[in-house]
Amino acid sequence: MTQKLRRDYQRAQCIALRNAGMTCREISTIAGISKSSVQRAFKRFEERDDFYDRPRSGRPKKLNDRNVRMLQRLTQNEGRYPSRETCIRLNNSLGNPVAAVGGGGRVNFWGAINSKGTGCFRICTENTSSDVYCGILENYLIPTVQLYQLKNNYIYQHDNSRYHVSRQTQTKIRELDIQCLEWPAKSSDLNVIEHLWSVIDDKLKARTMCSVKELSEALSTAWLSIKPEL
Repeated sequence: MTQKLRRDYQRAQCIALRNAGMTCREISTIAGISKSSVQRAFKRFEERDDFYDRPRSGRPKKLNDRNVRMLQRLTQNEGRYPSRETCIRLNNSLGNPVAAVGGGGRVNFWGAINSKGTGCFRICTENTSSDVYCGILENYLIPTVQLYQLKNNYIYQHDNSRYHVSRQTQTKIRELDIQCLEWPAKSSDLNVIEHLWSVIDDKLKARTMCSVKELSEALSTAWLSIKPEL
């Protein structure tokens, strides 16, 4: 059953159960949806006398007729371009570029910052585990501390991610004599580096990237361009 059909069925079920004399709470439990969803189903039926979603216009088109004709010229006949070149040429004609096409993929980025500027960073395609994170602390955090001659004059801030608080990571932190900022569970995210991610994100939006390699290069350039006064 598709999601749309499931919603229609749940709304019809709500009305049938209400007609059977059940309360909103009981209907919510049986249908497996929230009470607010049950109440919306009642309201929809009272206003429209049906259970179905109205037709929607869909997402607005990103390409106008001129852009479509250009895309056809770039992809048809013997003079068609590779996907990467097509994306670049099409983006050059758009005020709001389309998403890059090509190899796809994602990367994980770790970087250290302090009051004097950005430090060492690491880009990889593998998922972060306790073993990987311990390597980051030893091979990227400690060199940053040495680079800025911080010695014991710093407090390391990270959150409560699973690989941050694992037994293996805590052992490595004690081994490297890293003093960490206490981070209570369910606390507000006040990590200062979150502000830096938004700056880097703005820098990446101005570029067209069609592969993991190009994304990694763009991240490196954006990170190294961050000025200390930021």
